[in-house]
Amino acid sequence: MTATNNPLRFGVNIRRPGFAEFLTLAKVANEAGFDTVTFSDRPTENNLEAWTLATAIGVSTNRLILTHSTLNVPFRNPALLAKMAASLDNITGGGRIELTLGAGAQEGHFRSYGIDLGSPGERFRRLRETVTILRGIWASSPFTFEGETIRVENAEAPPRPVRGTIPIWIGAGRPQMLRYTGRVADGWLKNGGWPESLEELHGLVAEFEAGADRAGRDPLRIRRALNGTALLAGSRAEAEQGVGAASGQRNVTPRGLLGSPDEILETIATYREAGIDTFHLQFAAQNATEQMRQFAAEVMPKARALVPA
Repeated sequence: MTATNNPLRFGVNIRRPGFAEFLTLAKVANEAGFDTVTFSDRPTENNLEAWTLATAIGVSTNRLILTHSTLNVPFRNPALLAKMAASLDNITGGGRIELTLGAGAQEGHFRSYGIDLGSPGERFRRLRETVTILRGIWASSPFTFEGETIRVENAEAPPRPVRGTIPIWIGAGRPQMLRYTGRVADGWLKNGGWPESLEELHGLVAEFEAGADRAGRDPLRIRRALNGTALLAGSRAEAEQGVGAASGQRNVTPRGLLGSPDEILETIATYREAGIDTFHLQFAAQNATEQMRQFAAEVMPKARALVPA
């Protein structure tokens, strides 16, 4: 298990119910040099709908990659999702859309919307078949496919993506899903947020890389991302206190990129060596815009200088 060959990426994981505040943070991220903005796809929670929000942010910024953490497959017909993704890719100029797909986990969310989530095995099959349909429609239209959970017949979804296809990431945390992700995906997002330990991460990466190896793929070329909290402060202890005060959860130890710039750079280097190349960060402080600008100025250039582009 070694560090990937991919350039480091830093993204912002924004959780704000109001569009004006969300847009402000996204524009700061765009201007400061962050790579990605991610959206939550949990319709029952106090967030704007994920795809609508991605569209609005996409046309209001000019360089951020747009993705989700994660886009839950049961909510959308895959053939229509292929057209939605290709449409937004064309609207934003091409190359700015990456689909991070999830099988779905919060059963109550789906039940309340009248959607049958199914067993873990059924969810896994639905996700696999969705990936097949997305790539099939982008590559060859009309496209016909009959799976165990989804069927499409002579499906067409013009226009095609600007570059012919769109990268597909998968949110995974269990062995079977990790191995599948290694076999087929362009990127992996660890489910459940920041790992509790490096040992946990090593085990997940090993499963993911084993799947890639068995498929004859170079696992080091596949992107790997973590969601975490970010806060710059005088020390890690001070940052942890700040996150607790901001969240009202003083007895919970936050995980992510926390502390002084030097401490954060050490953390980045450690997780880079463990195989991570992408960090999606939720800035916890009330002064999130100032935190984001400081992080972009004091952390990102030094971190990227340590890694070949």
